[in-house]
Amino acid sequence: MVHPLQDVAIVGAGLGGCALALALSQHNIPLSIYESRPPKSETIASGVILTPDGLQILDRLGVLSRIRNRCYVTTHRVFKNGEDETIRKALISGESLYGYSNHRVWRSVLQDEMKELLAERGVHVQYDSKFQGIVSDSKEGLEFRINDRTVRASLLVGVDGIYSSVRKYLAPDIGLQYTGTVGVISHIKRASVAWPYDDYELNATIQDKPGAIFFIAEDPKGEEIMIGMQKQSPEYSRDDLETLQQDKDKLRYNDWGPTARSIIDQVTKNKESCFIWPFLKVPTLPKWYSGTGRVILCGDGAHGLPPSSGQGINQCLEDVYSLTLLLKSVGSIGKRENSAEQPRVELLEALEYWQDMRQSRVDAVFDWATNSTNVQRMSEEERKKLLSDGKIKENGAAQGDDMSWLYRPSLENDVKAWIASHS
Repeated sequence: MVHPLQDVAIVGAGLGGCALALALSQHNIPLSIYESRPPKSETIASGVILTPDGLQILDRLGVLSRIRNRCYVTTHRVFKNGEDETIRKALISGESLYGYSNHRVWRSVLQDEMKELLAERGVHVQYDSKFQGIVSDSKEGLEFRINDRTVRASLLVGVDGIYSSVRKYLAPDIGLQYTGTVGVISHIKRASVAWPYDDYELNATIQDKPGAIFFIAEDPKGEEIMIGMQKQSPEYSRDDLETLQQDKDKLRYNDWGPTARSIIDQVTKNKESCFIWPFLKVPTLPKWYSGTGRVILCGDGAHGLPPSSGQGINQCLEDVYSLTLLLKSVGSIGKRENSAEQPRVELLEALEYWQDMRQSRVDAVFDWATNSTNVQRMSEEERKKLLSDGKIKENGAAQGDDMSWLYRPSLENDVKAWIASHS
């Protein structure tokens, strides 16, 4: 049987694919990365929030030190009302609590640094390389198609996003589910807003009668900020974006406080920076891997998370780091009796454990985002209805401030304990 780490193919050179390549390259594992887009293709023009669980992994991969000075660092969750009064401020991250504070960085900055680090290790992305399907999949490895040519590898990992092409091989009949929530995102210069005072927070949520507007700095000085708004919608379309851009009255413009109105004014003046983000969910897949274990899904392709969770990249980092630990254990901690070839930790056993562990984790994150973050971004009327219906508690807004369950996972210890139990 060919060892799965003999020659690894990674489909997707986004943040998750690069993180997996970095994790494998630390152990000198041969690998290739295939990306369907050209080298100069644009990434999403927005930032990502890196929380302590993900930052710990980026630190171990050698990435954090390269981006630290270009991040906006935040430790608190702040909520204000329409009159700009702080109604709640909670400490949710910080080195004393979780070893790291939350970091916000432009996606392109993070991705460029990851690719540069890979290049320093002799790993280069193969661009304009479209994955076209699996030709054969056996214990001796697999064959797959890239740009109408057949390529061999010992293992293929799809880290190619929520619209994953690799998922079509593993679960061809399963499509994405729309969650009923859309987000409209924009970027504006912070100085363009008429803030009521100079040191207004760089990261806050304004809760008012029409809903909530949230924003966060995209750079250390807060010169540019991301503005977001969520709404419940039975369907999503460009109409949601057009509403924001063309008719402020439909947003109940006059019901907002002065700061929120000033923000909306600036967003409508910068239409080119707006985009709509439907919150999609990947239904629970029977398997994240093929029957041989030679084809594996990671990240959004396996378990898309709503953007409101702020955990898309962080959970993908947990995926690839834990997967690397487990794959290294295959064939490395002993042999089965009467066989010089079969490892004690079998590939399929490791993958079954890995999927169960990771599915439980992302399910908890999804539930938290749905019942906490999304509720906090509803209109006053919607929040009151949930309260009267008993779906949230009176003090529900204060729940979830203790982020230990999320930011301090026992990921590595759990994996090591499982491996030890099979030695």
